[in-house]
Amino acid sequence: MNIKELNKKKVPVVRIDNSLERFKNVPIFQDKVDKANEMLRTVGLPKFATKK
Repeated sequence: MNIKELNKKKVPVVRIDNSLERFKNVPIFQDKVDKANEMLRTVGLPKFATKK
C-alpha cells in the first residue's frame, strides 16, 4: 500500500500498541479515583434544572 492509496481511504490507519495490554486491569491513578468517589459520596451530583 502506498501513500496515494492511504490518502484515498476513508478509514484512518491505526497501529495498535500491544505493550499497553499490561495496564488493562491495573488501577493507574487509584488515589485520585478514591478521592473522586469520596467527593461524590459526600457532596453528590449537581442538580440540573430541566426545561419543559
